[in-house]
Amino acid sequence: MNNYDKKRRSLPQRRLLASAIGLAIASCASHSLAADADKTPVELGSVTVKGQQDDGYKVDKASSPKQTAALLDTPQTFSVIPEALFKEQGARNLTDVLSNTPGISFNAGENGFASGTNNFSLRGFDTSGSIFIDGARDNGSYTRDVFNVESVEVAKGPAADNGRGGAGGYVNLVTKTPTLEEFIGGGISYAFDQYDSEARKRMTLDTNQVINDSTAVRLNLLLEDSGVAGREHAEKNSWGIAPSVAFGLGTDTRTIFAYEHVQMNDRPDLGVAGVALRDKLKGAGTPYDPSVWSADRDTFFGLKSDFDDTTSDALLFRIEQDLGAVSTVSNQTRLARVDRQARFTHVLDDDNNANAALVNVQRQQYDRVNTSLSNITNLSTQFSTWGIAHNLSTGLELTHEKSESLAFASQTLPGLVSVFHPDWSRSVPAALAPRDRTKVDVDTAALYVYDTLEFNPQWQLTGGLRLEQYEASISSRNLSSGAATPGDGFNDTELSLGGKLGLVYKPLPNGSLYTAYGVSTQPPGSYLSNSDISRADQGLPALIKGADPVRAHNYEIGTKWDFFDKRLSTAAALFYTVKKNVAITGLDVGQTGSATLKGYGEQAVKGLELSASGKLTDNWSVFGGIVFMDSERKHSAYLDDVRRRANAGDYGTELRTNGDELAFTPKVSGNLWTTYRLPVGLTFGLGAQHVGSSYLGRPDDAERMVANGRFGRVPSYTTFAAMASYEVNANVDVRLNIDNLTDEEYVASANWQGRRALLGDPRTLTLSTDFRF
Repeated sequence: MNNYDKKRRSLPQRRLLASAIGLAIASCASHSLAADADKTPVELGSVTVKGQQDDGYKVDKASSPKQTAALLDTPQTFSVIPEALFKEQGARNLTDVLSNTPGISFNAGENGFASGTNNFSLRGFDTSGSIFIDGARDNGSYTRDVFNVESVEVAKGPAADNGRGGAGGYVNLVTKTPTLEEFIGGGISYAFDQYDSEARKRMTLDTNQVINDSTAVRLNLLLEDSGVAGREHAEKNSWGIAPSVAFGLGTDTRTIFAYEHVQMNDRPDLGVAGVALRDKLKGAGTPYDPSVWSADRDTFFGLKSDFDDTTSDALLFRIEQDLGAVSTVSNQTRLARVDRQARFTHVLDDDNNANAALVNVQRQQYDRVNTSLSNITNLSTQFSTWGIAHNLSTGLELTHEKSESLAFASQTLPGLVSVFHPDWSRSVPAALAPRDRTKVDVDTAALYVYDTLEFNPQWQLTGGLRLEQYEASISSRNLSSGAATPGDGFNDTELSLGGKLGLVYKPLPNGSLYTAYGVSTQPPGSYLSNSDISRADQGLPALIKGADPVRAHNYEIGTKWDFFDKRLSTAAALFYTVKKNVAITGLDVGQTGSATLKGYGEQAVKGLELSASGKLTDNWSVFGGIVFMDSERKHSAYLDDVRRRANAGDYGTELRTNGDELAFTPKVSGNLWTTYRLPVGLTFGLGAQHVGSSYLGRPDDAERMVANGRFGRVPSYTTFAAMASYEVNANVDVRLNIDNLTDEEYVASANWQGRRALLGDPRTLTLSTDFRF
């Protein structure tokens, strides 16, 4: 079936809903039968969920065995966002969850392939290709739902824990697996706003059933039928199922089988025209008549036939064997496949039309399949040598990654579209056939060793090395002529050594001071999550043949302290991150044709980050952080000269980009979430998020550089949220969330020159019911 001649597929909502409810009823019935035989399971289920809440938001240890020290003693900025927190906020996907950590900025994407905010930067550097699930790299530019996620871990700064990676750090999602505590939980939510957007309806189920003393099964379900807050006609529809079974729980040999299937069928929204938001995009483009700014914020510039369909499948097998009291060997295999096909329509050009109320629109298509297979064997052990205690983790990691994509020429649609009244059912030409096919294969083999050496109760040394062999091959051909496109014929083999080292001093058991260094490598051709791969004649964006691997170095000093009987964790860190070997292309005087490699530059970010998570009292919980950053590009005047000659429009009247700030990198960002529980079963919560102003331009991993101020800035914004929940009884809670209390209209992200922008959600009300048995 040709996916580009069809209309958007719709979900069989009633059948899916009936299936989900049926599974829930079956699970409840099973639980009821067990309760007849033993009167304690209901009590156990309640205690399980309550216990998670009573722990607050403080997490003491990361999930990966490569993290050989507790978070208090880890010489690196590392935060864990638990489900207890993002469940209270009504978070649905990874983007929602990541709003709880400062230093995150989201990219609208060039040419529209990032239809939402799935591509993001951490501390100024693109981190979209450094997303992991259960420690295994997860490739693809797509929305990641969190219905089956226990926690989200954010490590900041390069350290090569899981292999190649960007300078900002990495994100790891920890999925849910069976336990020996029986419970049935879930929730139903309904969200709405004052605009012409469809309501957001969502249902989840999480049930864990104990089969015997060492065996349990767990099932997570998702069903969502939603619009997009503040946006007319846009839709987000999905369903998912995640069963898992565990054998040998509580014994020396443990085995886990897990599977997750998620299907999303959306009508994508690429935001609003930049001319309609000139007061929200400072200095971007030509200052048109302010009357254009009165266009409704929910105006939809897409087409009724647009679609964004993603099917993701992941299969995981893990076995763990205890070798005595202090050693464990484990082996994990994860096979994942992400198939995304989409057709978008978005604003193209709003700077050159005589009538500012009329804009050009463009249609683009996307077709990409990512497949990855990883196997990780790890040995964790504790021992002593010459009076020094070791907590060591070592292992072998093998990974095969594959990406296949079709590329399409952009299609500018005939006629101009009104900024005030675009017709989403207007007739358009037939969709274009694909022009190019690109295949990418990446194989890696890595040996690693991490260790924490405790010399005495005051001094520790934590660090490790990862030796990785990386092999990549890219073939890209024109489907009509068979001719090679720019990415064709790339073959590269790299051997890299990365790692980290940190010295920790503990003046008291509840505090630590540290200094640390980390380094990671980003070889050419490794951007398998880059959203722009479906651009015709591109092969692989940011691929510069012959370029050296990018190396990122991070220097950090900090301190961490636990207060209030170790219920509140606090941290402060000064950091300096520099990305070296940033390839720069251009044209010399008299040179014609495509730009070629001319040299290398650097990108640096320095700053201060503060954070706190946990409890101030038994009833008062907090989770928050703030980061102050300065970023800078560093390269020679000659490289500015050749780059300006290649793309003069990126510079305008500016003569240099050396010394410029990185695009979409605000100097200040912060977040806070706090809740207080009253004795009568009521819990109140308040949240705030601030993101400072940043320059429009190309991201750090793009070949082109845009001078600061050439297209203006994304203004700063501050939003507030509130929450109130009531415990109806031991098994049922009801909750009200109000996001963006002041109904602030702000730009969450924009494309590189501000011709279109994604607006943040307006004031939104969400009613939820959570149950647990």
